[in-house]
Amino acid sequence: MIGLKLVGISLIISGFGGWGLAGARRMDRRVGELRDLRIALGFLEKEITTMYTPLSLALQRTQEFSDLPVAHLFRDSASALEMKQGATIREAWRQGIASMLSHSALLPGDIKVLENAAGQLGMSNASEQSKMFALIQEELKLQEEKARDQVKSSRQLWSYGGFIMGAVVVILLL
Repeated sequence: MIGLKLVGISLIISGFGGWGLAGARRMDRRVGELRDLRIALGFLEKEITTMYTPLSLALQRTQEFSDLPVAHLFRDSASALEMKQGATIREAWRQGIASMLSHSALLPGDIKVLENAAGQLGMSNASEQSKMFALIQEELKLQEEKARDQVKSSRQLWSYGGFIMGAVVVILLL
């Protein structure tokens, strides 16, 4: 009987501890995804403003350059444009954002920055596009710095908090 209780106690504590560790990993993933997004948008900017690559092809090349889950954004945006079913770049970009979100740790504030780009992407000359990309990259850099600060302040809380919460639940059940 005591052995069964010990197994239950260890399962509760390890379950809550795993939950806390997963929360800490999610915060780390967000920082990495914001960095990957910023780098990928820099690559897309060069494709559009320097190479004068057509938008759907530039999105494809950026997808090949990008890591997952950021690559989902560019892959689905490019495929929506290539289908030629009347999708605008705004609709294609939002479709790509939705696809990326299902695999991402990004927060609504991060997505808002990307959605702001939807209305301006491919709508002006190369110098205006360059300004737009610089602005978006700067906003993403600010989001990345905020996320990095959040990781520093909250990582231990998530990591240890899960195990402590598990211990509290065990104490309450005893």
